Amino acid sequence: MKNKKNTDSDKLLLTFALIAVIISLLATGLTYMSITNLISKISGLVTSTGQANLTVESAANINFTTNFINWGSGRVNPGATIAELRTFADNVSNGNWSLITGGGLRIENIGNTNVSLNLSAGKSAAAFIGGTSPTYQWNVTNLEASSCLNSTGGTAGLSLAAFSATSTTTTNFCGIFQFKDSADTIRIDLNLTIPSDSLTGALTDTITALAVAV
Repeated sequence: MKNKKNTDSDKLLLTFALIAVIISLLATGLTYMSITNLISKISGLVTSTGQANLTVESAANINFTTNFINWGSGRVNPGATIAELRTFADNVSNGNWSLITGGGLRIENIGNTNVSLNLSAGKSAAAFIGGTSPTYQWNVTNLEASSCLNSTGGTAGLSLAAFSATSTTTTNFCGIFQFKDSADTIRIDLNLTIPSDSLTGALTDTITALAVAV
């Protein structure tokens, strides 16, 4: 028969064993939960997203990079009825003017959006030059290819060869004036017919360009 001392020792050992089993079970559960959480993160079963937001404002802005044409002082040659002044090669005929600022007027789209480009002259040919049958014409061309397109994006919106009479009424020339660095500049050439009985003194007119975002 076991003595009391041995019985108490057995009970104590059994108690320690039960405590150890409980601790082991708790540790196993915690380990399982940690592994499950780790697996869910690694497997992508739980996801989170972040966002970066900003707004870029559109700016419709054009600039005359060449805004002045000057033929200086001159007159129609004696015996001639008219002189012709142009802004390109062979720029003066039947007169003694000399083109000081050549190359036509130049407009660049310096904004970050396409625009519709409209032009208007400040004066008619009669008011600007005067005399018998004066001519005041302009021709708008692409200085950089495809700068000026029609409203559907085609190239037929710009007359590249023909001069036409200027107008004091705002006139659309480019349905789409592009803002791309390689295609954002146009040129306005002028053709003037100065009759021998024209106005005298300093003759000046202003051409206005109006851009509307499209």
